[in-house]
Amino acid sequence: MALNEIEKWDVFTGKQYGRAVKKAARVTLGSYGTLYLNSQAFIELGSPAAVAMLFDTGRRRIGLRPVAPMAPHAFKIVPHTKTGYHRLSAAAFCHHHGIFHKGTLLFHDIRIDDNGMMRLDLVNTTIVTRGAR
Repeated sequence: MALNEIEKWDVFTGKQYGRAVKKAARVTLGSYGTLYLNSQAFIELGSPAAVAMLFDTGRRRIGLRPVAPMAPHAFKIVPHTKTGYHRLSAAAFCHHHGIFHKGTLLFHDIRIDDNGMMRLDLVNTTIVTRGAR
C-alpha cells in the first residue's frame, strides 16, 4: 500500500453471537410487533401488569409507562418464558406509528426516566437473529 492512500475504518457496532449478559436489561421488538423484555428490564420497569405506550415522533422513541391493567389504553404484559421474559403485543401501536422492519430489533441504551417511563430509541437498535439451529 502506498503511503498516500487513506484508510477508512468503520467500527462494527454489533455484538458477538451468544447469550446476553443476564444482569443487563434487554428489550427486543419482533417483526410482528411484539415487545419482549428480559427479567432485568421487567424489574427495572417496576414489574407492571400493564403499560401505556407513548411515541416521540421527532426522535423516533417508544415510551413504556406503567399503568393499572384496567386503565384506558393499557397494554398488558404477560409472562413469556419460565426464565423471566415478558411480552406485550404492540402490533396496533406499531401499525399506527408506521414502525415496520424485517427481523428482530434489539434496543440499545435502555433508560428509565425520573417518572418511571422506559425509553426505547428506534434509531439506536441492531437487527438480531437466533443464528443457526
